[in-house]
Amino acid sequence: MVNSAKTPTGRAKKGLVTIRPDGEYIKACFPRSPFPGEKAQVKRAIGIPLVDGWEGKASQLQSRLQLELDEGKLAAPGGMFNLKRFNEILVEYKLRPDLKIVESAVTSDGQLPPKPQLSLMEVWDMYCEHRKHGLAETTYELMYKGQYSNYLQDAIVAVGCEDAIKIKNWLIENRSLAVVKCVISNLSKAYHVAIRQGLIKAFNPFEEFREETAKAGKQGYTSKTKDKDCENDKDILDKSKAYTWNEVEAILEYVKDNSRVSYWYNFIKFKFLTGVRTGEAIGLWWRDVKWENECLTIQRTYSNAIKKTLDTKNETPRFFPMPRDGELWKLLKSIPQGEPNDTVFKSKTGKIIGRSYFNAVWSGLACRNIKGIIPELIEQGKLTKYLPPYNTRHTFITHQVFDVGVDEKIVGAWCEHSETTSRKHYQDIADRASRVVPGYGTPATTTQQVQQQSEIDLLREQNKLQQEQVEELKRALERLTKDS
Repeated sequence: MVNSAKTPTGRAKKGLVTIRPDGEYIKACFPRSPFPGEKAQVKRAIGIPLVDGWEGKASQLQSRLQLELDEGKLAAPGGMFNLKRFNEILVEYKLRPDLKIVESAVTSDGQLPPKPQLSLMEVWDMYCEHRKHGLAETTYELMYKGQYSNYLQDAIVAVGCEDAIKIKNWLIENRSLAVVKCVISNLSKAYHVAIRQGLIKAFNPFEEFREETAKAGKQGYTSKTKDKDCENDKDILDKSKAYTWNEVEAILEYVKDNSRVSYWYNFIKFKFLTGVRTGEAIGLWWRDVKWENECLTIQRTYSNAIKKTLDTKNETPRFFPMPRDGELWKLLKSIPQGEPNDTVFKSKTGKIIGRSYFNAVWSGLACRNIKGIIPELIEQGKLTKYLPPYNTRHTFITHQVFDVGVDEKIVGAWCEHSETTSRKHYQDIADRASRVVPGYGTPATTTQQVQQQSEIDLLREQNKLQQEQVEELKRALERLTKDS
């Protein structure tokens, strides 16, 4: 059962299959008694993403698994769990693609494949080094040296050898198929590189599997989404993927007045007022706040995954206007200022903000009994839809373009959201963008604010010109005095 029925002691009833969140995955958890040969309780990921509404499909799967367990179909010889039957059920429920498990480890001519001179992990490590400089640091560390390497090491330990067929079969049966497809594709490329460099004989044991898994991908299989915040600027001007400014004010009012989440008020408001990416907000330092120039410098992002500060997406700093005594200015002034290299926004413990925890505060996480800001507002009828934290960015951009009437190119310079616009173009309009001020509120109010600010900017320019003219007259008088 989903989230399992409980006995008076708080434990799940003996003999029942339960399906519940376990870490970053939703897993089917089986009772211990039917599988005495297993060293630990059997838990298997089921391929359902951890998003709203997962319980419905999980409930159907739970009923089927319970029936299979009661009929003894999930038990294998020796008291082991029947992983093959479990995978067949996931295929039937379209939670996993139907990849054929190859039973033979011989080549097409009936011969055993030659043993490579390098171990599989040595080939993989060589390939990772080969790819290192062509990959983003996060991709290299998290995927190639992280998840992909861990998958391969787990498979080698599980099957007790480096037989390509056994490794591929184990990966298919025990790991996310979307990731397995990437692992096998890259492992095939790794062997090609090793062959070209003469490190192994001209045989690639993963070549045929690469084609097989690629076909599975074309059938429409999609991987589980581990993070609702996809950090993607696709459809950035789609108003359906943004909140209205009235909804923004409802969110901020709720956060400010609710002691459970009020700590996050400054961070959330900053995201709505600037449209910065989540990592950019986390990575903002006090030295990036240019009080004298009335602007922010957005030049770094923080990756929680590798715990490092990196350059922003387009690798060049950008400037965001922060007029004196404006909303953004007042917000940052309300925060106790730290040292130049201190982050502006911190967790409650004074450390770097954890993105996954912030996402849980925003969207809720049942397994940790966290009631999310947005689901609560939807329940209260103050919001009509859920949007992930990253869509504070969409909200800011659509508000500035459609409600305030700011030129999209200027908003692009503030937020660096245009994938197709060249960096040179950004530099060409940077000066103009620095003189335009974002507007917030209802369309009529924000338009008036921008017009007033434009008039102030014009007066400043005129005053500056007059001062330059006065200085020039002073210098002219000084020269005349000296000449006489």
